[in-house]
Amino acid sequence: MSIYEEIMRAQVKQGNMGGRSGPLGYLLRENKQKEKKAVKVNTPKPPKPVVTQSPYTINLIEGTVTNATDNNGFSDPYLVIIAIKPDNSFSKILFKSNVCKKTLTPTWNQVENFFVKDNVTDIIVELWDHDVLSKNDFIGRSIISMNTVRSKGYDGTLEFFNGSEVVDGTVKLTIKRK
Repeated sequence: MSIYEEIMRAQVKQGNMGGRSGPLGYLLRENKQKEKKAVKVNTPKPPKPVVTQSPYTINLIEGTVTNATDNNGFSDPYLVIIAIKPDNSFSKILFKSNVCKKTLTPTWNQVENFFVKDNVTDIIVELWDHDVLSKNDFIGRSIISMNTVRSKGYDGTLEFFNGSEVVDGTVKLTIKRK
């Protein structure tokens, strides 16, 4: 590009000589098209890392609820398992059990399969009380390390806590890699 073209482009850009729609407006339009072509270099995006997942089996056996959450002196407990990502954010619900009606000693005897992504660090196990006409009541929470589950599985009784050191419930279960 010559110095003359640069001067003419600058004049047109400032609105002189008819501006963009004037007889020399093509100088700006040509320049923009060249810039667009120069910018439109297609660089391939790096591929997203593929996160594999593995199958697991849960055997939810039985549990206890320390304090009744319903007016009838009982609870309607159910269990939810949530995956935790490496950044400690919730990933998704992996498993939700059946509801055991009107009991403080639920017996599920429920066996289910589910998949867990291999980058999941922990799973949160929550115990809830199901209510039909109002919001479900949170009973307690426990955490299981996926490193433990991956290496040797989990077979035991979880204790559930709801913000204090008092146990609000227990659940006996096993989780094994298939």
